[in-house]
Amino acid sequence: MIDELYKDRMDGGWDRVGRWVARTGITPNGVTWLGLALCTTNSLAFVAHGNLLLFGLLMGTIELLDNVDGAVARVTGLSSRRGAYLDATTDRYKDSLILIAVAVVTDLWLPAVLALSGSLITSYAAARASMLGAHGQHSKGLPDLFERLERTATLCLGLMIAPFCPPIFGYALMGWVLYFIAAMTHLTGAQRMARRLVELDRLDAEDAKGDQSDEGAKAQD
Repeated sequence: MIDELYKDRMDGGWDRVGRWVARTGITPNGVTWLGLALCTTNSLAFVAHGNLLLFGLLMGTIELLDNVDGAVARVTGLSSRRGAYLDATTDRYKDSLILIAVAVVTDLWLPAVLALSGSLITSYAAARASMLGAHGQHSKGLPDLFERLERTATLCLGLMIAPFCPPIFGYALMGWVLYFIAAMTHLTGAQRMARRLVELDRLDAEDAKGDQSDEGAKAQD
């Protein structure tokens, strides 16, 4: 939601960072691969040391690279379909690595799995519809409630606060954080699905109308 509402303003700030990073000679895809490598290293290290605060801090820092690859692509003119696909796919790997690592360390498997499935469904609901021609341009009302920026920020904040917070109603704070992410991601997935279904219905109606017009033209011939 935040990214959708303030995208232009945020992109302007990240583009300034992108110009500085571009001077190093690293490509946008290089930044993407670096982000995945750092996320993998951080997740594996977290399983070893189990420090929630350290993991949250490093995770937030590493996830900033998710904005840098796009910025480098824009300022260097190297934007490509290959790069966009690579960025989206590696993001799904990073989401999976992070939540699996949290589940291993905290033993909160159920909320972590629910949060992960909601994250993947939120992404898939838009990606699959886009393949069918429904890109969401005709969506009305509130923007998507809980996209990757919101869920990453929520998880980072929860990881950093959890070590200092006592159980709430007898349940660890991280459990509440994961259930909240799960609820919001599944809600956002349903929101995206409902919107895309409306758009797909409109496209199907246009296709049917076009087929009828073609049949009428053939009949006149």
